[in-house]
Amino acid sequence: MLMNRYEELEFLGRMGAALTRVRAILDRTRDPRSPVDVPHSYDDKYVLAEFLGRASVASLMLALETLGLDEAGLATLRGWAATRSVTLRLRAQEECSFVREVTRKVESAQEHVTEVRTFLGGKTTRTDKIVTTITEYLWSFDARHEHRRSRAPDPREARRALVQGRARRDQEHHPPDPEAALRGAPAHRPRPHVGPPSDRRRRAGGLRRRPRAPRLPHAAPQPAGRRGAAGLRRRPGVVRGRDVALPLGGLPGAGRARLDLAAINAAEVFVPAVPLFDRGGGGEVLPVGYLTAFLDEERRSLAEKRARLDAAFPHDGSVITAHEAVLLVTLLHAQDVCRHFAGGVDFIEGMLRAQLVEAIGKEVTPAEFAEYMAFHHRKLFKPEYRPQAFSYAVRRPGHDPEGALGIEARVGRAMPEAISTIVARRDATRPMSFALDASTRVSFLGERYLHGWVAHQFSGRTDLALSLVARARQFSSFLLLVGRISSADSFDPRFGIIVQNKDVLSIPLMLEQIPTPKEFRDAIESLSPEQQRFAKAFRGMQLESTLFGVCVVQIKPQLERLLKLPPDSLTKEIKLTQDLLALFMEHQIPSDLLSYDGPEEAEAAVKLARVGEYVARMHAVIGEAKLRELEEAQEREAYRLAETDSTPFPVSAPMLGFVGSAAPFGPPGAMPYQGPPGMGGFPPPSPSAMPVAAGRMAAPPPPPQAPVAPPRAAAPATPAPTPATPVPTPARPAEAATLDPGARGDDDPQDYTRIPAALDRKFEALDDDGALRPTILGVGEVWSRSAQKSLLAERALTDLGPDDQKVERARAFDLIDALTKSGAMPLEHASLHVVIAATHCFDDTLLNTVIQRNVNPIERVERSSVIVATTIHGRPAADLLADDQRERFFLGSPRLRPDEPVRAEPGRDDPPAQA
Repeated sequence: MLMNRYEELEFLGRMGAALTRVRAILDRTRDPRSPVDVPHSYDDKYVLAEFLGRASVASLMLALETLGLDEAGLATLRGWAATRSVTLRLRAQEECSFVREVTRKVESAQEHVTEVRTFLGGKTTRTDKIVTTITEYLWSFDARHEHRRSRAPDPREARRALVQGRARRDQEHHPPDPEAALRGAPAHRPRPHVGPPSDRRRRAGGLRRRPRAPRLPHAAPQPAGRRGAAGLRRRPGVVRGRDVALPLGGLPGAGRARLDLAAINAAEVFVPAVPLFDRGGGGEVLPVGYLTAFLDEERRSLAEKRARLDAAFPHDGSVITAHEAVLLVTLLHAQDVCRHFAGGVDFIEGMLRAQLVEAIGKEVTPAEFAEYMAFHHRKLFKPEYRPQAFSYAVRRPGHDPEGALGIEARVGRAMPEAISTIVARRDATRPMSFALDASTRVSFLGERYLHGWVAHQFSGRTDLALSLVARARQFSSFLLLVGRISSADSFDPRFGIIVQNKDVLSIPLMLEQIPTPKEFRDAIESLSPEQQRFAKAFRGMQLESTLFGVCVVQIKPQLERLLKLPPDSLTKEIKLTQDLLALFMEHQIPSDLLSYDGPEEAEAAVKLARVGEYVARMHAVIGEAKLRELEEAQEREAYRLAETDSTPFPVSAPMLGFVGSAAPFGPPGAMPYQGPPGMGGFPPPSPSAMPVAAGRMAAPPPPPQAPVAPPRAAAPATPAPTPATPVPTPARPAEAATLDPGARGDDDPQDYTRIPAALDRKFEALDDDGALRPTILGVGEVWSRSAQKSLLAERALTDLGPDDQKVERARAFDLIDALTKSGAMPLEHASLHVVIAATHCFDDTLLNTVIQRNVNPIERVERSSVIVATTIHGRPAADLLADDQRERFFLGSPRLRPDEPVRAEPGRDDPPAQA
């Protein structure tokens, strides 16, 4: 019997028929009605569920009594059940054997008379008859069945007791099989020689206690609506009814396949498990007299059915007798009781579901539950500790954003929204570093963000789709690195990309859950010490893999430091910035050839002009190299044509003049480079007009030139303005380690690698449900990027596969290498976001969690969020909660009260939580 299968229309039809019959049983002072039509309280539903359970148990005991289980046998079963499980067994077997062959002759009833005239004129009459020889085969059919109860384990069944059993024999006459006769085979066997034995066993539950007199729980009511009360299916009366109903519900099938049951049914036997309330008054919605009257009617209707079967079926030794008919009707009635009991419990839960949906106005979905939790967390925490949307602008203080970074979720809706995380922000006290290659490491400072994100999942399924989204504005760019936190001072960027000029980059994020601490502990409990050490080591790696890192590096501030320009110098120099990035990324030009090398006291405009002049000269050198390559190609083509007696391609005079008129660079203090003289007004090639493929080729080294004269001293009319913020001195990796002598100690508060283990210990100590699973965030295989190649072009959406991601990573690392002088300069304008995730998993759907388990998922998810928040902020729960929410929360989660040590600062080992 499946307790969760509920056909509402079929059950309502059965309940309507039962209601008509109940009204004839009870007196006129009673008014039985459907529970939907009677005002009642929540506790009354629990009373009704226990009424169904106890009525079903009493009805099934009556069925066992009909099968032959008397009071003495029940006492024996109860004694067995005190120490071992008791099994009810229905066993049936059939045998068919050949007896003899019978041959007989049968004359037909018709005669054929023939009158024949003789030669002499007389008449003669001849009569013909048809005589048929019939060969019959006599078969003996034996059928045996028995109902037994046994105590497990009992392989020889020495301690079994016969409840009921019978053997019968019959003989059947069958005509010969024509096909078998033609084959010379024996007669056709009507049944198998020995049929496969039908042996059904069911564990009999609910027999440890002596069955009490049926009563309703009104005598000693228990408040079912208290906090933490079990659902309807977990009430004692319902559980006992299920334990008794489950084994008996499958027994009738053992005999139905063997016998003809067209005239045998249990429709006339009354089933007492009917969910009804009384509307006649008296202060009780379910009077005690209901159960007694229902059981009396069941006993009377079952006895009446037995009397009818005794009159309709024989009592001889044939196969189908009144004995088998009563047996099958009793078992069918027991099956009806089980079905009514399951349907009644489902009916009560359906009432709860309908009332809940009616109260809210709709059926709440997991997506709507997620929206409510975001609303609930804004009220649960203090303003400074409230979860924030993961959406951050890429900007410098006092400047417009260069772009935006966020993690967006799409849960059953078209428009994604940023996830809310518990976040702790701090400035870096010591640099972290990452490797560009085996010999180059780059250190970075800036802001540090630690995010804690708690997701939820119902019934093992989720429609949550996460994406890391980066957007850049026009004429803006930044670097995005994605990876893991590998150690206290190391970041492992596995992916990298440059986001620029209105790009919209979407990186799908995959969620991988690992077992809860309690599941892991239970799984390794029976392993060997070596196996346990292996499992613990691997879990440690899994926990550290939950540290998902995203690093954003701003390009313009680092470019200014690299070129020794004052802060904000490149803010309005859009073309110069793009030219510099092109030289670094496409041509791999060393930064020393472009950086300012004049006096430090010079004005910002002078420094900017000097860098622009160097950029123009470098473009001229690159253009000259391209023209030289073009001339060499033309000469090779002319030589080839001359060898084949073809007219060579003429070289224009202006082109020869341009090639031979290359002049050396002018003095540094001169006007910006406008091209060499004698070109007839032919301007130098524009960098934007150069083909991208040619720009990626390394330019040949320029011819040796005279050293550039030092710049003339500038004579400004006013003193040079002092920058608003001092530019820190670049520190090499060797020097960065000496910035903070105690930065690498064990007490460093920024050691993020200690947080997963600390959070895992808190999950084990404070998560009573064992539902919080550490979750690993991974990067999907295919990314998407929406880009606009030019201002007048349409936006195009492209996919970035693994090969494209490798190319983008190489370009990003090449730019970082140029911006840091191969790791000699740290990245100061960087932001590191560390995300650690956990998923609260519910076994059932959202409504089944509320209705069947009587669990408020809001309280469970908020407790998980507070556990994560105490770890992220390193403060006790009392300091994080709002004043008007503190007492309510501690009432449901007493382990998180202020007297419980839950403090877990990042970088410190958590003290064990006290129960």
